[in-house]
Amino acid sequence: MIHITSCGHDSHHRHPCDIEHKDGLPEYLFLIVKTSAWFFIHGQRTLTEPNMAILFDKYTYIRYGCQHPDYNDDWIHFTLDDTADAAWFHSLEIPLNVPLYPPDIQRLSQFVQIMTRELRFPAGHSPQVLHLLMQALLHVLAEDLKRADQLAFQNKHYPAFLKLRAALYSNPSVPQSIEAMARSLNLSISYFQHLYKEFFAVSPQTDAIHARLELAKFYLTHSNMNIYSLSSFCGYSSEIHFMRQFKKFEGMTPSEYRQSRMEI
Repeated sequence: MIHITSCGHDSHHRHPCDIEHKDGLPEYLFLIVKTSAWFFIHGQRTLTEPNMAILFDKYTYIRYGCQHPDYNDDWIHFTLDDTADAAWFHSLEIPLNVPLYPPDIQRLSQFVQIMTRELRFPAGHSPQVLHLLMQALLHVLAEDLKRADQLAFQNKHYPAFLKLRAALYSNPSVPQSIEAMARSLNLSISYFQHLYKEFFAVSPQTDAIHARLELAKFYLTHSNMNIYSLSSFCGYSSEIHFMRQFKKFEGMTPSEYRQSRMEI
């Protein structure tokens, strides 16, 4: 069985951070890093783009952090309790100890969100549920990485789209028109939209909304900013539009979301 020892969703460091495990950890560590950061990879300090994943092996030197406030990640510590699970895990051929850029990082983050809640509010079958959720997450990660390799091999535009998407999530409050993004890559609007959906399984319009809402959720959780000010801060020209869009995608109003985070 895969045993989840601890996990967290949408964790933030309000100040620049430097995290180090000189002797590694006795379990695997999986991170989804939603902001730009730096990692020591093969002894070299390496800058990473937002929406990066990394899976650390046991007892491996780990050091990472960020030079700016508001570092944001999801994290899972897990162990493999038997030989069969270890053999299955290694058969997935997920690269260890290196930055990974799967095209659908949001889906992986949703798994961590469910697992975090399951771990905080356990029921009788929680160990089995967490085992199955972690299996599903690793399957999805492995398939996404294979798909990313195929996309990079098949389409020369894929690396440029990864950088553009990272910039979108780094500055979600800055208006990004489809026309401007397409023009930056010297592509027609229709072809740009087609490739974006093919690469990331979401339209650029919807992805921009997700990026703004992720920013809004952070400040709803970690500040007392009122809804009107928050809507403007996150790039919305109308408080009503922000509230309607938040309710549509999150299933609750911004105020309800803030209250729910206070109860955790």
